Amino acid sequence: MPVRTTAEIARQTLQLLANRRQPPTPQNYQAVFEEVAGQDPYEAFPQRRLRHIASLMPSQTAGQKLLSAQLHQAIEGKDWQQLQATLVQYAHQAGQTAPLLTPHPALQAPEVAQVLPSDLAEQLARLIENTVSALGAEDQRTQDISLQLVDFLRHAPPPLHTLTQMLGNYSLRLSFLSQEQGLRTHSTQQLLAMAVQHLCAIASEDPPLLAQAQKVTEAMQPAWDVSQLEEIQRQLKSLLFRHFELHTSQQEAYERIKDLLAQYAGHMAQLSSNSQQHQEQLSGCAQQIQSSQHLGQLAPLLQNVVDSGGRLARESHHAMTALQDLRDQAEAQEAQIHQLSAALQRMQDTSRHDPMTAALNTQGFEEALLAEAERSQRQGSAWSVAVLHAHLHPQDKERLGLDVHDYSLRHLTYTARSCLRPQDLVARTSEQHLVLLLPHSNAQQSAQALARLQHELAQRPLLYGDYLIPIDISAGLVQALPADPPKATLERAAQALLQALRMGGQRVVLA
Repeated sequence: MPVRTTAEIARQTLQLLANRRQPPTPQNYQAVFEEVAGQDPYEAFPQRRLRHIASLMPSQTAGQKLLSAQLHQAIEGKDWQQLQATLVQYAHQAGQTAPLLTPHPALQAPEVAQVLPSDLAEQLARLIENTVSALGAEDQRTQDISLQLVDFLRHAPPPLHTLTQMLGNYSLRLSFLSQEQGLRTHSTQQLLAMAVQHLCAIASEDPPLLAQAQKVTEAMQPAWDVSQLEEIQRQLKSLLFRHFELHTSQQEAYERIKDLLAQYAGHMAQLSSNSQQHQEQLSGCAQQIQSSQHLGQLAPLLQNVVDSGGRLARESHHAMTALQDLRDQAEAQEAQIHQLSAALQRMQDTSRHDPMTAALNTQGFEEALLAEAERSQRQGSAWSVAVLHAHLHPQDKERLGLDVHDYSLRHLTYTARSCLRPQDLVARTSEQHLVLLLPHSNAQQSAQALARLQHELAQRPLLYGDYLIPIDISAGLVQALPADPPKATLERAAQALLQALRMGGQRVVLA
């Protein structure tokens, strides 16, 4: 008879429960499972009820105390034979008046230990050492107490009475230190919030800077774990970079305006000088006209007045033209500053995101991939990567053109974000493929997530104009290995996708 697997036995168990119309309670499932597997019924040890019975047993005399200790030992060890022997001893003691016989040495109550076992002492010492490394070097007194306690634990054998006192003092010290660290963290949060508010106050006229400051403020709202601190660091770095660029642009504009004002002052001084010279020439001509004797002497004087007025008019026109040029340059400089500010914000937004799908681009995905690899290595958690390829029917491509492929990737990105977890990331690393980064997920959990995505795509086709276009996907899925670099994991996922395409597509290949 072939050996049946556990899965087959479980399947037959569920079928029998359904045929018998029995509710799938744990007791019914266990009974039917043992029936299908041909096993003897499992009798659970009634430890909780036996503890209650043992607490009611008499323990006034020395013999009764000894039997009570043996009974508790049998219950805690789930030993039916020792439990039976102890109950027989109770029965003999109740029916006899003679002194109780000395029980078997194996049934005697254990002596209470006065020293800590060496293996338990070593585990406590390691726990305290890890606690010291987690606390950091802020409190030298706590480090000294911890090292003293570790030395005492590794001194064989450590007495329990002294160890109890030292552990009590140590726990009290840790409680004070934890409160201090909590206050320190709260103060750090307040200082960072004040810095962000200050940056917003000194640059309230710059909308991109205010938007970046809002991102930093939102990043500081949840609890500050390691991933949250990394996100705050990235957002704060972008905010400071934006503030530095704004300050540099303001300095350049200030220097340029200073130069324009200096040129304006120079032109005005020159215009004033020309006007003064013209006034002096007019005064001299007036004196000469008063002292002239006949009409022939007035002709050269009038010619000098006309020439001086013409020079003044030409110089005034040149000065006005230069001032207009300076005004145009100042306006152009101001417009250029606004254009550079808007271009800088667009560059920051598009440096890590694909403009078509709004998913992460290659640079943003590489940063997220490295961050997730470091985080999983610290926490010892699993993570997976999936490379997706969207399939469209050939008649849809011929009928609607090449642009429909970009819209299909955008629809696939939107659908993935709606049905996956918030911490899962979507990236576009090429013209044809999307990549999913699934933190804290092994291969089985990631395969279930891709199955949900396929089901959601089947329920929600792409609406392109007046057409409903179904989209199918092929995927290569891998779980990251601790020894592999992040790029190697991504390459394995790409190879798995190629295998899925060679097999006809519209499937998920787990490598």
